[in-house]
Order: sequence, then C-alpha cells, then structure tokens
Amino acid sequence: MDSLTPQIPAALRQTASSSRILLSFLVGFLILLLPWHGMGLWFRPDLLGLLIIYWGVYEPYAVGTGTAFLLGFLMDFAESHVFGIHGLTYSLLYFLIQFYRVRILSFYRLNQMLHVWVLLAVSQWAEYLINGILGYIWPAWPLWLFPPLTGAILWLMLPLFPDRSPRPVSPT
Repeated sequence: MDSLTPQIPAALRQTASSSRILLSFLVGFLILLLPWHGMGLWFRPDLLGLLIIYWGVYEPYAVGTGTAFLLGFLMDFAESHVFGIHGLTYSLLYFLIQFYRVRILSFYRLNQMLHVWVLLAVSQWAEYLINGILGYIWPAWPLWLFPPLTGAILWLMLPLFPDRSPRPVSPT
C-alpha cells in the first residue's frame, strides 16, 4: 500500500442521534427527581449540568443555549424554585462551555475533569449567589464543594455512552 494513499481515519465518529441526547437528559432529570436527603444532597451531582457540558463539548450543534435554558426551567419547576434561576445558570454554563470547548478537547481526561469541576462549581456558585441576593439562606459549605466534585468524577465515566465510541466510517 502506498504511503500517499489517503486512509480513512478510524477515529471519525457519527454524530449522536437526537433521541440519544434526549434520553440522556430524561434519565439525568429523573435521577435528580429521586428523593435525595441528608448527606446524599452533599454528593448529588448536577447531572443536567454535567450532560449540558458533555453534549455541549461533543455535539455543540445538537444542544444549544435554548436547550440549556429549557432544562433549567424544568429543573426550577421540579424543585419548586424561583423560575429562571437554573435557566440562567445553565445558560451561563453553556456559554462558558462554548468559550472553553477547544481547550477542554485539547486535554486528557483527567485535565478535562478539572475544567469540568470549575465549570460545575461556577454554575453552582452562581445559583447560590442569586439565591442569596433574593434573600434565601446560604447553603452549608459541603454543598458548595462536593456536588461539583462528584460531577467532575462522573465526567470520567461519560465516554462510556455508546454513541461516543469511535466507529469506522464506511468508504463510500
């Protein structure tokens, strides 16, 4: 085989299907609806925020700011929260993802995990700051630290999604 013959890279992937993306958001939303209490709240990651990061990094044309705001609005409704707080923070999160997308993709998984931790922490802290401005009580310090950390650890498991595995493309 000639070295100048173009090769089909095995790392090319097909785009994720919209049903796969919708299903992942639905499962993440249902997990967040489970009755978390006590120390479970300390370690409950923001799964919707994590999925917004994941799909915003790997499928930026399939998930947008409107999707992030809609998911935040649903989260506000589910938690009986002031409407728009999660929508605002998820929109901010999506904006930051698009700003740092190329940087995140240029690192290895462990370095990406640190970026994801910072993104989740900024989103969570923005939510707490808005709640504080509105007059709600400030949460305990473990809620400021552990949920973003748990989400960053889960970032290492997200590539196990079947749609993200590299597949060879047929030579047509």
